[in-house]
Amino acid sequence: MRNLVFVSALLFAISPNAQGQSDSIMVRFDSFISLVKQNHPMSRQADITMQAGEQMLKSARGNFDPLIKSELDNKEYGGKEYFMLNTNELKIPTIVGLELKAGYETNRGAYLNPENVVPDNGLAYAGFTIPLGNGLFFDERRQALRQAQVYEKSTILERTLMLNQLIYDATSAYWEWYVSWNVNEIFAESVTLAEIRLNGIRSSFLLGDIPAIDTLEAHILLQTRLLNLNESLIDLQNTSLKLSNYLWSDEQEPLMLDSMAIPENNISINPVSIPEAALQSIMSALDSIHPELQLYQNKLQSLDFERRMKAEKIKPKLNVSYNFLSEPVGRNPAENFTANDYKWGFEFGMPLLLRKERGELQLTKLKMNETNLAIDQKRLELQNKIQAYSMEMKVLVDQIKLYESTVTNYAMLLNGERRKFEEGESSLFLVNSRENSFITAETKLVELYGKYQKAQASLLLAIGGNETLL
Repeated sequence: MRNLVFVSALLFAISPNAQGQSDSIMVRFDSFISLVKQNHPMSRQADITMQAGEQMLKSARGNFDPLIKSELDNKEYGGKEYFMLNTNELKIPTIVGLELKAGYETNRGAYLNPENVVPDNGLAYAGFTIPLGNGLFFDERRQALRQAQVYEKSTILERTLMLNQLIYDATSAYWEWYVSWNVNEIFAESVTLAEIRLNGIRSSFLLGDIPAIDTLEAHILLQTRLLNLNESLIDLQNTSLKLSNYLWSDEQEPLMLDSMAIPENNISINPVSIPEAALQSIMSALDSIHPELQLYQNKLQSLDFERRMKAEKIKPKLNVSYNFLSEPVGRNPAENFTANDYKWGFEFGMPLLLRKERGELQLTKLKMNETNLAIDQKRLELQNKIQAYSMEMKVLVDQIKLYESTVTNYAMLLNGERRKFEEGESSLFLVNSRENSFITAETKLVELYGKYQKAQASLLLAIGGNETLL
C-alpha cells in the first residue's frame, strides 16, 4: 500500500503549515475531488453501468438484423431416394413491422409431396409478411428497441446519480477532516501556550511573586487542554481514515492519507446566501434538471411502451403474406418472372374473452399511475430539501459573520487581559477564562465553516449536482 505522497506531484503541492514544518503536504480540495472522480471504484462502476446501457441498445437493435437460414431434409431407404428438400432463405425485419423475405428451393425424390414439387432449376421466391391487426403499429421488436433506448438514457442518469452521491460523500469527508485538523491545531497551540504559562508561573512562584495556588491552576489548565488535544487527535485520526476511503491509485490500489497531509487552509470560504428567485427557478425546473426525476420520467416512458404493446394484444391477429415465384434461368431468378406466379396467405386469430390481455393492460396503467404519484412525492421531497438546505446556508452565513466578529473581539479582550496580568492588574483565572473563550470561539468558527461547506454540498446534491445553478 502506497502513501498519498507518491500519487502525483500535480495533485498535491508541498507547502509549510502554520507551525512552519516544511515537509507538510497540502491536499487541495479540487485536486482531491478530481482524484476521486478519476480513480474511485464507484466512479468506474458508474462508467460500467453506462456501458451496460449501450450494450442493451445494441442487443435490441439486433432484433432487426437480417436472418439467413438453410434447411436440408433428405430421406433414403432401400437404396431409393424418397425425397430431398433444400430451402435457402433470407429474412429482413423492418422497423415498420413489415418482414421481407427471399429464398430458393430445390426439391427432388421419388416420393416427393406434390406441394413441394418445383421446376428442375429450382424455384426462387421473394415477398413479404405484414400484420394488419395485432403488430401493425407496434410489436415486441419495436417495444424492445424503444425500451432499450430509454434504458440507455437511464444508465447515463444513473451514472450521474452515482457520481453525485460519491462527490457529496467525498466532499463531506474532506470538510470533516478540515474541521478536525484545524481544531487539533487550535488545541495544540493552546497546549503550547499553557506549557509556556505554567513555566512562567513556576518561575514567578520560585521568586516569591505569586502564590503556589497559581501554579496548581496553571497545571490543571494544561491537563485539561492536553485532554482536549488527545480527543481532537482521535477525531483527526478517524476523519483521516474516512478520507482515505476515497483515495485510490490508477491501478485501483487503495491509498492512505499521509500523516503529514494538511487541508487547504488558504481556501477561499466566502459564505453567500442563494437568492429566493434563483431557488424558485430551480424548483420549478426540477423535472428537467434532476437526474432522479428524469429517471422516473424514463420509467414512465418505458411503461407507456409496455401499455402500447398490451393494447396491441387486444387487437385480432391478422397476418398477410405474399410471395412472387420464378424459375431461375441460369443464375437469374428474374428471367422468367411473371406476376401470375405467386403464393399468398393469411393468418387470423383472436381470444374470445380477452381477459388476460385486458387485465395486463389495466395492470400497466396502474403502474403508470403509481409512477406518477412517485414523481409527485419525489419532487416535493427535493423541493423541501432545497428549501431546508438554502435556509440552513442562510443561517450559517449569519452565524459565520457573527463568529468572525466574535473571534476578533475575544482576541482583543484576551490581549488586553494579558497586558493587565503582566502589569499585575489581573489574575491568572481571568486570563485563562479569556483564553478559553477565545479557543471556544475559534473552534466554533471552524465548525461553522465546515457546516456551511457540507450544507452547500447537500444543496448541490438536492438540485441534481449542477454547480452552474448555484
